[in-house]
Amino acid sequence: MKLRMYPAGNGDAFLISASGANVLIDAGYAQTFDDYIARDLLDLVNRGEQLDLVIASHIDSDHISGLIRLLSLNGSISAPQIAPIRDIWHNSLRSLTTEHLTKMSDSDRDILNALCRRGHPSPVKAPGADFGEISARQGSSLASLIHEGGYRWNFNDGTASIATERTSVHSLPGGSVRVIGPTQERLDGFLKWWKRRLRQMGYTGAVGPGEVIDDAFELFCEHSPEATSPSSVSLSAGGHKSLGDVYESDPSMTNGSSITAIVELGGIRVLMLADAWAEDVVNALQVLKSQGCSMMFDAVKVSHHGSLRNTSPELLELIDAPVYFVSTNGVGHGHPDFEVLAAIVDRPADFSRTIFLNYATPASSRLRRHRSRSNTPFSVHENATDWITIGKS
Repeated sequence: MKLRMYPAGNGDAFLISASGANVLIDAGYAQTFDDYIARDLLDLVNRGEQLDLVIASHIDSDHISGLIRLLSLNGSISAPQIAPIRDIWHNSLRSLTTEHLTKMSDSDRDILNALCRRGHPSPVKAPGADFGEISARQGSSLASLIHEGGYRWNFNDGTASIATERTSVHSLPGGSVRVIGPTQERLDGFLKWWKRRLRQMGYTGAVGPGEVIDDAFELFCEHSPEATSPSSVSLSAGGHKSLGDVYESDPSMTNGSSITAIVELGGIRVLMLADAWAEDVVNALQVLKSQGCSMMFDAVKVSHHGSLRNTSPELLELIDAPVYFVSTNGVGHGHPDFEVLAAIVDRPADFSRTIFLNYATPASSRLRRHRSRSNTPFSVHENATDWITIGKS
């Protein structure tokens, strides 16, 4: 398997290729797509291949803005300008509710239009960085672009959700994608959260789906503030607290809605955790473990850019891998947290671990000087944005 973790600022963008199959999971910002992903997609098209699956893990600008750029440029499924796309997974408002939007009052429409006029949030910039516009069409949601392009969306028209109860194992050439999150219960909670926010703004009508409210939903979620990690003060201290001392669960409803999956291609298994809640991942994996599924993976993409709110001690007791990926430039929320990185490498193992990061951060620099408490060997690779080959562990 080959995997590329793109330089996506404080976001996520991964392309996984093996056995002639290609899976794109998130795409960072528009500039991430323009500067890096577009060329790789043209290369795979020249090889006679396609994007077999595009996953928008959840509605957050640092994950989906590059996908908005992709679909803005790609046009329709019948005449793709960049690359053919077989399937798209994206849980939009129309995927979460069967409630129908009929007549809308003027005041309700004004509220939704005001949300849409804000457009997409500006990218979080590192000092000296030059991120351009977030998308080719500032007012377009990913949902509207998928719909307009006629893409196969959540196996049909996007009116059903990607959830563990609906989607188990999706076959790909030479492998599969097994959905381990979110649950339908988590998505139902996400919808209730959206309804509460609308009511607080004075909205009185149905929640959708409909074109204006679909766009308003996505744009509102993109602007929702993220909780700050409770730690990171230990970076300036001589020692560091254990992950168990500082871990607090993530309260973000958008992160909790993340599509998480085990991607297995060519016999290689990669656990892709998006920004998921650790508790949800543990619950899903414990079920699979009881069914005989190994919790030793060939690689793990660490949840939420290495935030200590999304990797719990319980999760690290359950899973392991020789390779870990952490995607963030550290700007905005100070990810990754050193406590998470240290907890990964401090565990005893009879193999060496490699931590790949697409940027150098204070936490990764400190990790390079760290000695595993169990004396288990590990290596740290910063600025790892080229293709990485993953073998069977």
